[in-house]
Amino acid sequence: MARKPPLLPPAPAREKPDMALAIVNVVLLLIMFFLATGALFNRAAPSSVSLSQTTDLAVTQLPKPLLEKRPDGGLYLDDAPVTPDALGNALAPVGDVYVLIDKTAPAFELTSLLALPGLSGHDIVLVTVHSQPEAGPQP
Repeated sequence: MARKPPLLPPAPAREKPDMALAIVNVVLLLIMFFLATGALFNRAAPSSVSLSQTTDLAVTQLPKPLLEKRPDGGLYLDDAPVTPDALGNALAPVGDVYVLIDKTAPAFELTSLLALPGLSGHDIVLVTVHSQPEAGPQP
């Protein structure tokens, strides 16, 4: 049996829409969005905001064990000098170690302090003291 020809004419080939224009429009809209929102968040900080400062802090109120990196480069554990090599043995029985470093110290000093082998395996808590009371003339 021979196959019969179809009764309907063949459908015309559809052209696929060009998506390049739509992609360009979306990219331009995203660029405009990020430019507009970036301008909102990059404003200068208001000068009327004052941060809280600690002025009186007794040494007895600091948490223990306190590892302190002083501005002269000395390393102290609970106000006693310690070397980086002896740090592991001194901190062996404790879990949390509190670290105090000057706020004006460069970040690499803090990261190099935290990279000491004696601190591995301990939870580190950063203690901050914002300012020391200035010694003025006593009446």
